Amino acid sequence: MYHFLIARLTTKTPHYGVLCHNAILFFNSRTLSVSNTNHYKGGTFNVFSLINSCGLSPEKAQKLANRLKLKNPNGPNAVIDILRNYGFSETQLCSLVKQRPFVLLSKPGKTLLPKLKFFHSIGFSTTDLPRFLIGNITLFYFSLNKSIIPCYQIIKGLVCSDKEVVSTLKHYKWSCSSRRLINHSVRNVGALRQLGVPQRSVSLLVTNHPGATFMKHSRFVEALEKVKEMGFDPLKSNFVMALKLFATINEATWKSKLEVLGRWGFSRDICLLAFKKQPQFMMSSEKKIMKMLNFLVKDMSLPPEDIARCPEILGCNLEKTVIPRFAVVKNLKSRGLIKSDLKTSSFIKISEKMFLERYVTRFQRNEPLLLDAYRGQK
Repeated sequence: MYHFLIARLTTKTPHYGVLCHNAILFFNSRTLSVSNTNHYKGGTFNVFSLINSCGLSPEKAQKLANRLKLKNPNGPNAVIDILRNYGFSETQLCSLVKQRPFVLLSKPGKTLLPKLKFFHSIGFSTTDLPRFLIGNITLFYFSLNKSIIPCYQIIKGLVCSDKEVVSTLKHYKWSCSSRRLINHSVRNVGALRQLGVPQRSVSLLVTNHPGATFMKHSRFVEALEKVKEMGFDPLKSNFVMALKLFATINEATWKSKLEVLGRWGFSRDICLLAFKKQPQFMMSSEKKIMKMLNFLVKDMSLPPEDIARCPEILGCNLEKTVIPRFAVVKNLKSRGLIKSDLKTSSFIKISEKMFLERYVTRFQRNEPLLLDAYRGQK
């Protein structure tokens, strides 16, 4: 009966795909005894109800169900139970199974649980761990002892604590080549330490920009030479931020961004002044830089020199931060409530809370509509 119905369903048109899918799961679940005490929305939540809710194609669902029949019947449900114990919600389980269905064939106690325990032991919370693993699905297939732990030990030697190791892991997209690339990081960080780069800057680069840290040593050295030639001080954090930029973009992109700035009156010296103060702004897209400069130079009449003294502004959000703050400051200046020569950095480089305290709240008695105007610009 089972084989007859499946054969009949699979010879129909594609409109029968969902019916075929459910029939496969129904008959497989009837032939495979599954014990699970967990419940999902009032009904039993086991491996088959999970597969059925993941949106797999009928072919993949059938293949997975057939493979599961050859395994220990309680194995797949044990996988689900372990994952749930480490913070996976039903939605996250569905996402995981949809990406890598055969994770359900893992050996729960031998391969899966030791990995989860390891990541938890170094500081991953049950909130962060599911997101991290779903975003780095290949880690389910890495050997804990041959790949994951050796990578951890290398990274731990570059930074100061497990907390920084976890931050590094979160900021890096893991693939089959990760172990090979991480090996380059030892030589890369060694080159930084030879220049006297302090550990706090090394940790900043490793934890926030591991892609630059783990790049091939030859490319890393090229980027390092550019930063040195531009006169960056190895003792300051901007050194590694500039290094990250040159490790990320090529020469053509760098020249193209200089040309964009040049169209708005930035000489090469002014560009380098801004870059040395805040290397990160050059990571902004050319479109964003153009849009920002159109407002600052054309609408606000700011000279390039003033912008270069506060290059952080080029990395801000134009609509949510820059335009509303300039509107408030312009209003206050026009009424003589603040100095007319107020520096841009004094109201751009501060937090939202501090801006409101300094330039909105303290003037609301005289300017009751100031807050409304500020919010209206956001």
